[in-house]
Amino acid sequence: MLDVAAAAAHMKRAVAPVVFLDTCVLLDVVRAPLRNAAGNVEAATEILTGANRTPPTVYPVIACPTPTEWIAHIDEAVQDCENAVNSVGAVSASCTFVGLPALGPSPAGLATLPDRLRTLSRNLLDASILLDKDCEALSRAIDRIIIGLKPARKGGQGAKDAAILEHAVSLVDALLVGGFAGHRVFVSSNTGDFA
Repeated sequence: MLDVAAAAAHMKRAVAPVVFLDTCVLLDVVRAPLRNAAGNVEAATEILTGANRTPPTVYPVIACPTPTEWIAHIDEAVQDCENAVNSVGAVSASCTFVGLPALGPSPAGLATLPDRLRTLSRNLLDASILLDKDCEALSRAIDRIIIGLKPARKGGQGAKDAAILEHAVSLVDALLVGGFAGHRVFVSSNTGDFA
């Protein structure tokens, strides 16, 4: 884990785009087959490849709540993927019952797709720069929770999302202080709370 200042200093050594990943993005890699979103898998693969280069061509970053949140929801995402994989056979069989030609044979190893996507998601999580808890970011997140400002909502919901967003803001601020000229992007599929 790096504090915000150390992460910013690390990124300034070899300027590359900074991609701040919300937890749902990591889970959406696994849910891609169910959500008809193969582009999520492609993007995860590209980010992971760039993060593993020397020097990195992209810096994936996650906030302190993300690993815990990922662990809490990854099994559900894998189940979603398994449901999508299982539906392939049902679609083919259904076609034959209504007079349509059956789909071709399923690719060999299709049953391993959920585990492969889980591994890709985990590898991206592990390759990301993990920000330690930042007092100023957490203080701003608490303010969001108190007033119900998105991504937090009245009743105390969205606390993790508020912490993730405020850590992203802290990192961007730290990068800008030193004149960081690279792109900075916050990525989330949670458009109801973040966009």
